[in-house]
Amino acid sequence: MPKPTRSQRRLARAARWVLALAVIVAAVMLLIPVQGQERRAGQPGQGRPAAQQSPDTRTDQRGARLYEQSTAPTVDRQHLENLMRAITEDLPYVPGEVLVRYKSGSDTRGQLAALNTLRLNPGRTRTRWIGEVLHVVSADIDPPEHAAAVLARQPEVLYAHPNYILHPDKVPNDPLYSSQWNLDAIGIQGAWDINWGATAGKNKVIVAVLDTGFTTANGVYNYQLWNGSGFQVFPIPFSPPVDFTMSNVLEGKDFTYGFSRMFDSNGHGTHVAGTIAQQTDNAAYYAGIAHGATLLPVKVCYAYWDVQIYRGSLSIPGYSSTTTSSCPTSAIIAGIQYAIDNGADIINMSLGGTSPNPSEQDALRNAVGRGVFVSLSAGNEAEDGNPTTYPASYAKELDGVVAVGAVTRSLKRAAYSSYGPFVELAAPGGDSSGYVYQVVPSSGDLSMSLAAPRYDRYATGGKSGTSMAAPHVSGLAALLYNQGITKPAAIEAALKRFAKDLGTAGRDDEYGHGLIDARATLRGMGVAK
Repeated sequence: MPKPTRSQRRLARAARWVLALAVIVAAVMLLIPVQGQERRAGQPGQGRPAAQQSPDTRTDQRGARLYEQSTAPTVDRQHLENLMRAITEDLPYVPGEVLVRYKSGSDTRGQLAALNTLRLNPGRTRTRWIGEVLHVVSADIDPPEHAAAVLARQPEVLYAHPNYILHPDKVPNDPLYSSQWNLDAIGIQGAWDINWGATAGKNKVIVAVLDTGFTTANGVYNYQLWNGSGFQVFPIPFSPPVDFTMSNVLEGKDFTYGFSRMFDSNGHGTHVAGTIAQQTDNAAYYAGIAHGATLLPVKVCYAYWDVQIYRGSLSIPGYSSTTTSSCPTSAIIAGIQYAIDNGADIINMSLGGTSPNPSEQDALRNAVGRGVFVSLSAGNEAEDGNPTTYPASYAKELDGVVAVGAVTRSLKRAAYSSYGPFVELAAPGGDSSGYVYQVVPSSGDLSMSLAAPRYDRYATGGKSGTSMAAPHVSGLAALLYNQGITKPAAIEAALKRFAKDLGTAGRDDEYGHGLIDARATLRGMGVAK
């Protein structure tokens, strides 16, 4: 072969440099999020791993593994299978999952390096972003407490924790009292003289209820269910709750099993929604505090029949072992974000647990930062050692988020109502001396002894708990918002300033700043007639 000339050698060197530059550019492009331009520091999405291609073939220039990013907006098959295992094994978290937030300013390379300390198999791992929190789902995460601890030690990680499961506050269901003493207790009749249920103010108000759902489906639909010996297709009827103005109810979204139809298979969410916005002055059933408000149902908690319907859709034989509702953290923070993005002005969360959830704290901070007021139930653990409850305990750190304890008909702290420095307000929650009543799905139609449920019949239901107290605050907040008091911190300040002092003079750990007073609050803010 003839020796190349000097000119040919120069051309060859130039070609090699061009090829090398192309390889470097291609490698860098693999780390740039598919969405496009880099976002400013502190904005959602900064430095997210660009995991859009097959995890079996993707690495960065150092050989670090990249993980497949889920394109599903809410849930995928592996996550749902993990939920099933959590139910079967009665776990306090969703197995195989962690939630991670990286420090502001960390780059994609550092984030990948931190995640790779878990040595996850890319083919068994999926990730998705919920705001600033990365939801990691992998068959290799076992146990999640260990994985979260490993991640938390990495310099790029702000925090990491398992995908904890919370529960709606437990409520006794024996109805003994049929009068709405609870509305009299907060002076609602006098408040309606000023603002007739958020119907006449200058601001239309949307209240998001993050709970077990609210039935908006209407019709008869076929579902496959296990009948004890095999699968059978059952026609299940649905209709919205009676005594609600359905034109004021938005479609909402299910963040548990991702059902296309919204329904409440427990009754908890419907009861909570009723206290806020049940139809009023129509000679039927009960009243709602802000009956002119618009409801946005957001399903973040699942119950027995949700699980059975999902099992049937996958042809999984047998029955679920769950007898209570459960609320995964991933569903809660996704639900908060959904409520924010869909115009909610008020969020009610009648749920909680005893596991710290900084991702929920972040979501709440984001909510008030976006102009949304949040009412949280304080918890029903006073008789079980009174442990710290979450997310209620985050309320004292966030102006515009309040934790609500429960009082009985005698206006004393309910024995079950959690107490401590995080309790900021009190509202009627009831007990056996007087339950809080609203319209709920007929309990007989949801019995676990049935072959199939039905969602087209309703009854009056008495419940008690801080779950029942929180929506009183949400309803009053909606009246204030409707009248023009729209900033979350201003709503909280008004509720505290005009609350009726109970217990020890001044703020105390049992009642916070006192029992909410609807008329005094509306008059005190200069919105009286």
